[in-house]
Amino acid sequence: MGRLQKMERHEVSPEVQAIYDKYLQERGNVPNAFKTWAQIPNYLTTLIAHYRAVMFTGALPFKLKELLFVKVTQLNKSNY
Repeated sequence: MGRLQKMERHEVSPEVQAIYDKYLQERGNVPNAFKTWAQIPNYLTTLIAHYRAVMFTGALPFKLKELLFVKVTQLNKSNY
């Protein structure tokens, strides 16, 4: 089965480099999903819009949402 490779900052377009820089500044890292979708910049920007809508709106704090992601990953026995 083929896999999409994660794209590092030096491998992506200047537009995507700006996205990487923003996440490095905000989080200290670029999520692996973003590095994978960087191969298709239009998908990446859509993914980021969805991510920001989920993570930065609503009553639950960001940190709790991150913990929920980790717990769901554990419950699903995901390798990610």
